[in-house]
Amino acid sequence: MNEQTVIELHDAKKTYGTVQAVRGISLNVYKGEVLGIIGANGAGKTTTLEMMMGLIEPTSGSVSVLGHDVKKQPMELKEKIGIQLQKTSLYDRIRVGEAINLFQSYYKKTRDSKEIIRLLGLEPYLKQFVKKLSGGWQQRTALALALINDPEIIFLDEPTTGLDPKARHDLWEIILQLRGEGKTILLSTHYMEEANKYCDRVAVIRSGELVACDTPANLIKMLPSGQGTMDDVYVEIAAATKGA
Repeated sequence: MNEQTVIELHDAKKTYGTVQAVRGISLNVYKGEVLGIIGANGAGKTTTLEMMMGLIEPTSGSVSVLGHDVKKQPMELKEKIGIQLQKTSLYDRIRVGEAINLFQSYYKKTRDSKEIIRLLGLEPYLKQFVKKLSGGWQQRTALALALINDPEIIFLDEPTTGLDPKARHDLWEIILQLRGEGKTILLSTHYMEEANKYCDRVAVIRSGELVACDTPANLIKMLPSGQGTMDDVYVEIAAATKGA
């Protein structure tokens, strides 16, 4: 794995009133890796991702992405990253091809839309309304929109949630092809078999804190028994009661 750092969080915190969503996370993300983020609902996974995406500012600490301070250079950052949220909101009456053309107009630098359409197998669906597509094809369309600016880093927030096993497998094949192009992939997931099979490293967030970040094999070695599965890592480390 290339050890070039492309994202750096230093004691990043995010508070909402009296609620501490993220309690001081320090983390380096390296070029060309697939980094998974796991944790219970409300642990701070999405908030951490959103700080790295530049969608929200850290309350304190620093977040640097591709050399850009997310607080000071949000527009420069947006040209270099791609984002696929759990649900991408589009106009009700927009077709797949229209959405791709629209998003292409937002960026200075773009990837050939025909290449993206071929990569994601969207040719038969270009004239269909996005809202009418199945969940799997809506996710592919959302990924196409995230790729239109040929980003160096791609953020995926639970990209396979709600998809059937075939659609999940197909989406991961595309994600790994993008990793093969040298792109860095960050994603949150509740599917531990995906984290084990596809992620180079997995960051474990619990109660707003980063409690571990390592390869799946090394995280499994951290279990009391020294063996098990990523499901055991989730139960015993990610979802454990703080201090247990």
